[in-house]
Amino acid sequence: FYSKRIVRLGKSRVKPPNGIIESMTTPLNGDGQILLLVSDDLMFPSRIREGVRPLGYTLHVVGTEAAALTAAAKTHPAPTAILVNLTARRYNAPDLIRTLKTTEATQAIPLLAFAGHVEKEKHAAARHAGADLVAANSSVSLHLAAILSRLLNGHSPHDEPLEEV
Repeated sequence: FYSKRIVRLGKSRVKPPNGIIESMTTPLNGDGQILLLVSDDLMFPSRIREGVRPLGYTLHVVGTEAAALTAAAKTHPAPTAILVNLTARRYNAPDLIRTLKTTEATQAIPLLAFAGHVEKEKHAAARHAGADLVAANSSVSLHLAAILSRLLNGHSPHDEPLEEV
């Protein structure tokens, strides 16, 4: 059993209020810790949703830099991790990562950045901006639990064969 609140964007290009796309609670086997997903893509959040559902996280999805900064700094309790889609059109992902990793209120929050496996320049920019872990979209979709474990627990990159880029 879970509760879900969705703002549907449909085919129009109307921005959701405050850049918030959706918030979903999945209290199945976890304690409701918050994951903040920054993505203006309407499809990828559903992949993340399916990955966190059995893990028991509360997923907050925002689609703008302003909404991400506000949610990261003012959500109580603070997000357990921040996931940033590097292919966004509505925000500059490296600038957002840099701001999150240099702001006192958010710099200690583990940050995962992701993009398609061929987008090497975006991966490099995310690393340079301070992302704690960079992965391909396919790895995030298929191995989210292992990636979150690595991100949150500091496991060695050699623990599991994931497509980290």
